Amino acid sequence: MEEKVNNILGFNPSHHGSVCLLQKGDIKAFIEEERITRQKYKGYPFKSFINLLQNYEINHLAWASPGLLYPINHLEYDHFLENSIPIWLLLASSYQSSQNIDCSDLSIEFHHTVHAAHAFYNSGFDEALAIVVDGSGSGIKKDYQNKEHKSSYKCSYPDNFIPVEKLSFGRNSPNKEYVSDCRSYEGITHYLGWNRNEAGKTMGLSSYGKYDKNIPSFLGKQKHKVWKNIWDDPESLGDLELNISNFPYLKLKTNPKEWHKDPSKITDLEKNIAWRIQYDTQKHIGDFIERSIKKTGLKKVCCSGGYFLNCVANYHFKKRFPDIEFYFEPVSNDAGTAIGASKLVWHHVTQDTTIRPQKSVYYGPEYTKEQLLKDIQKYI
Repeated sequence: MEEKVNNILGFNPSHHGSVCLLQKGDIKAFIEEERITRQKYKGYPFKSFINLLQNYEINHLAWASPGLLYPINHLEYDHFLENSIPIWLLLASSYQSSQNIDCSDLSIEFHHTVHAAHAFYNSGFDEALAIVVDGSGSGIKKDYQNKEHKSSYKCSYPDNFIPVEKLSFGRNSPNKEYVSDCRSYEGITHYLGWNRNEAGKTMGLSSYGKYDKNIPSFLGKQKHKVWKNIWDDPESLGDLELNISNFPYLKLKTNPKEWHKDPSKITDLEKNIAWRIQYDTQKHIGDFIERSIKKTGLKKVCCSGGYFLNCVANYHFKKRFPDIEFYFEPVSNDAGTAIGASKLVWHHVTQDTTIRPQKSVYYGPEYTKEQLLKDIQKYI
């Protein structure tokens, strides 16, 4: 009997919690939980998850494997299944016990594979190289001491994602990387007084900075001296700390909170620190992209993972590789993995080869003109 595949519910329970409803291969709805709870970066998308279960008969659940709060890999599948998945299965069975939902058909994919699928299926390319860069993906060793942070895949329809190169960071990293590019960017963002998720502010500030010979590379040979807690567990959400004792020049003269409110108090040091981390990361990642292009010969490249929210770097890559056709996924943070997971399940189960290029990112609720005007009146 042909398997029924109409509605696929993809969800990301990690930070940037989100859900996606895929109907016969097309996105019917997508929303981040923070839009409902009004809590920034909210994980556990319970409200949106339950709403879709109540209103649609779901045939498949697609778990977008989280990489930060719940790192997983095939070596720890049983432990993960035992401790995390039942929460969502319980919700599903509670709301759709009479609607033939198959809770055993829970599709689990590695974090970076889901990112790659999201970018590829939205790109409109029939074959492409996918580049994924984020702070920390799935564990690649049984002891969890290494996390993927840069990956590339050769992608083709319906569901072929062949790894080209994967780089990890951690105590025992085989490629000798002990801190990821994104973790370093987050560390500088925190040093400049912002939340680690506010790296976009560091990106903006970098445009006002310039090269300063006294500021060391945050990713080069000096990285072991630059970062104070570089050997912390990669799974930790703690921020990296600069080792000021080794580089006293980096000590800020003013509390960042002061110039956040009064830009006249900012100095060249803050601007140049931001410039340095921007330069370091786009150079490292650009080299990674170049290696992957040479290995595959592909001229179409789609990019996802939190780093590619960095529009300054994206523009740099377009200039560095003028012969490459790029697609940068707009929802490239972890929220987008709900879309990637549901699309991956669809193409895997149905073997559908239909190309559906993304034409809009407006997937949230629709409102009538009357509703909009009514809410606007509250602020007049």
